[in-house]
Amino acid sequence: MIELKDVCKNYGTTKALVDVSFSIKKGEIIGFVGPNGAGKSTAMKIITTYTAPTSGSVKVGDYDVLENPLEVRRMIGYLPETVPLYADMLVREYLDFMGKARHLNGNLKQRFDWVVESTGLESVLDRKIGVLSKGYKQRTCLAQALIHDPEVLILDEPTSGLDPIQIIGIRNLIRDLAHEKTIILSTHILPEVATIADRILVVNDGRIVGDGSFEELRKKVTQGNSYYIAVKASKKDFQAAVKSIAEITDIEFDTDVPRGVVGCHVYADHKVDLAAKLNDLVRKQKWDILEFQREKISLEDSFIKLTQSTASNSESANPKKETREGGAE
Repeated sequence: MIELKDVCKNYGTTKALVDVSFSIKKGEIIGFVGPNGAGKSTAMKIITTYTAPTSGSVKVGDYDVLENPLEVRRMIGYLPETVPLYADMLVREYLDFMGKARHLNGNLKQRFDWVVESTGLESVLDRKIGVLSKGYKQRTCLAQALIHDPEVLILDEPTSGLDPIQIIGIRNLIRDLAHEKTIILSTHILPEVATIADRILVVNDGRIVGDGSFEELRKKVTQGNSYYIAVKASKKDFQAAVKSIAEITDIEFDTDVPRGVVGCHVYADHKVDLAAKLNDLVRKQKWDILEFQREKISLEDSFIKLTQSTASNSESANPKKETREGGAE
C-alpha cells in the first residue's frame, strides 16, 4: 500500500532523511516514533505530497507521489501536527466545505453525519472554530481527514490536547478504522504506540533505526533476557564469580542498596537460560538471595537505547553535523 525506497531529503546541507526504506501493508497501523528533529514529519510530508524527496521513490497504492500527486492526495486523509483550520468558520461550515472540496456530492450528508458522531463533535457544530478548546480543534481536524473515507490515514500527534476519555475514544476509532485502512500514527506518547500500533518504526537522525513490534524491538535492545538480582555479597566477589557465566553480555549495578548487598541488572542472549545459570551460581557461592526477578524493558527504555546507540554512531561519523532547520522534524 505504501512503499519508500532509498528516500533522502535535504534542506541545504542538512540531511533530514537518509536512505529511508520501508513498506506498509493495507490494514496495518504503523507507529512512527523518534526524538524531535528525527525526520518523522518530513517523511509524512513526503508521503502526503506536501514536499518532494531529494532522491528515492515513494508510492502510495499504485501511484508515485511525484508523477501522480493528485491521485495520491485523493487516497490520503492527513492530520498534520499544526492543525489547519479556519477560525471564523463554524464547525458545521468547515466540514461541509471540506466535503465539497473533496467532491463528495451525494455522499456528503452520510459522511458528514458519520465523522461528526465518530469524533464527538455534535455539541460544537454551531460554534466558531476559533473559540474551541485545543481538544475540539484537534477533533475537528481529524474529522476533515476522515470525511472523504480515505484508504490511507496519516496522523501526526492525533491525541494532542485531548483529555483521557477523549484519547480512549480516538484510540478505539483508529483500531476500528484499521480493518479497512492503512494508518501511520506519529506520537511522542510511547505507551500509546504500544497500545495501538501493529508495528513500530523508530526514526533517529533521519534514519530508520528500529522496525518491528514492541516485543521485537525490545529483544533487539536486550535480547529479551534480563534479570534483576540482589544478594548478600561484596561487589568484588560478585564480579569475580559472575565471570564464569560467559553468556552474560552486560551488568548494570544498582547503587541504591544497603551495605554488604549487591544489586544489579544482568543481561544475556535470549537463547540462554539465564535464570538457571544465575541460580547455579548463587547456590555454588552460597549467597543469600534478597531479590531475583525477570525484567521486561519498557518501550521508553527501548526507545532510548535505540536512539542513543545510533546517535553516538552518527556523531562519530559526522562530528560537525549542523542543527536541522525548518521542516526537518
